[in-house]
Amino acid sequence: MGLLRMVFKWYIKASIHVSLCLLGMVWFTGLIFEVEVSGDYILALLFGSIAGYNIIKYGFDPGTTRMWASGGGKILIFLSLLSLLLAGYFFIHLALQTRVLLIIAVLITALYTFPLRPGGVNLRSYGILKVFLVALVWTILSVWAPLWSKTHNFSWDMGVESLQRMIWVFLLMIPFEIRDMHADPPEMRSIPQRFGLRNTYRITWVAATLFALATFFKDAPAKGEFACKIAIAFLMALSIVRASDKQPSYYASFWVEGIPLAALGLLLLFQL
Repeated sequence: MGLLRMVFKWYIKASIHVSLCLLGMVWFTGLIFEVEVSGDYILALLFGSIAGYNIIKYGFDPGTTRMWASGGGKILIFLSLLSLLLAGYFFIHLALQTRVLLIIAVLITALYTFPLRPGGVNLRSYGILKVFLVALVWTILSVWAPLWSKTHNFSWDMGVESLQRMIWVFLLMIPFEIRDMHADPPEMRSIPQRFGLRNTYRITWVAATLFALATFFKDAPAKGEFACKIAIAFLMALSIVRASDKQPSYYASFWVEGIPLAALGLLLLFQL
């Protein structure tokens, strides 16, 4: 049990879980639009997201330098550098338009991560803007990049899916915001800090309803898409209503973050 607990802890800490959840969204997109996502893109995104998330979580936040100097930190450095090199290798094999979209996502992430001026704060410190930027990056990576490399145009259904993906990622972030609402500085003005828990729950139900209803505006929804997205909306809303500032250690970082993988499983089941 001790070994399994250690492996699980590193699975979360090394950003492998969140990277697999991002890939789950990519696969979800491929199933909905009946597009086969290239293996080079899958691997570039897997390794790139592991390296990127580790840099965001451990590379620039105050107080993390001692963690990097520890034995565990050295393993994370090695894993992140190796992942970055592998991501670069698969990146050069991608189509030009896919590389351009990935570069745009990286630039947005850099704006999100690095201080706007020396000694200043970064865009992560601006509550709602932070959520919007993360949702935009995930939408670029999980909808636009895998689809544009195949279709080369922007369709109505792709636009609807992009809106839904933005809402989905927004909802995924709320349990983290609730968890950290007392730890985050008040000037961050995160969604729970700005609106309070009760209004955050109300916003959640409105957003989840919009997410599910938007499917009805698609010209050609996929088999099982209606049922799957209603289930996703319910799961997301329920996970947020059950969230609190004293939630269990891995409630947000494993269970909530894993909802895209559960959604992928549901879609595969509904499409049988």
